[in-house]
Amino acid sequence: MIPHPSPAVLARAVAVVGLLSCTLPWTCAQSAAESKVTVGIFSRTTVVQVFYRSAIWKAKMQAKLDEQNKAVTGGDAAKADQIDRELTAMQALAQKQLTGDAPLKNILDELKEDWPAIAKEAGVDLIIEAPLYQATGARVIDVTPSIVKRLMARKSP
Repeated sequence: MIPHPSPAVLARAVAVVGLLSCTLPWTCAQSAAESKVTVGIFSRTTVVQVFYRSAIWKAKMQAKLDEQNKAVTGGDAAKADQIDRELTAMQALAQKQLTGDAPLKNILDELKEDWPAIAKEAGVDLIIEAPLYQATGARVIDVTPSIVKRLMARKSP
């Protein structure tokens, strides 16, 4: 015959099961912290140069020049001057981006739909321009070739 456990034994068993169930999420959270993130970096200079030599940029510039020519032909000097100022500002932005004095928003926005594919192709979890600090053993991969490939493959809009 099997003896019935006392209420004290049952209470201890319930307490042990309860404590074990409380530590399970903590154990999972700790094991996730051990996973490493692979970071993709890119060369600002290369990306800027490739973008401003791309079919995307040539098409945008041609559209602006066509608009300016249309304004000149139509006798709209104010519109032609405005477009000339815009073209000058675009050139200044490109120079500032090249030197690091302006953000790359217009270039990065052109690739917004490609970022997941670029990350997957390069095998990275995160893409940044350049790390400020990199610990020994940090996993960092140059994704510049993947970005260049995407920019060169783009046809004009």
